[in-house]
Amino acid sequence: MVWTKMLMKTSLVTVLAGGFMFVGNATNVRADDRESCYQNVQNLERKLERDVDRHGADSRQAKHDRHEMEEARENCQRRFGDYDRDRDRDRDHHDNDDRDRDRYNRDDRYR
Repeated sequence: MVWTKMLMKTSLVTVLAGGFMFVGNATNVRADDRESCYQNVQNLERKLERDVDRHGADSRQAKHDRHEMEEARENCQRRFGDYDRDRDRDRDHHDNDDRDRDRYNRDDRYR
């Protein structure tokens, strides 16, 4: 009877400690994780291109690679958002800054 209570308490403490460790680690999302996720998608795209060249666009290998690539891309988008949209937004933002700077420089010449 005493051993049963002791075993129950030990099990409960172990489960709680494991749960806290799991939740603590699950919230650590770093930029490295994001980059490695999208790097994986790029690797799968290269693999698809290689298999299309070797076996054809409608081959079993190419279909499998497309499926794997789409799953990886959806996983990254679900976890980190749309990488391409973020990259395009940043590029557009920098392009607008360059245009604004050029416009201001032209306006200053005429003053």
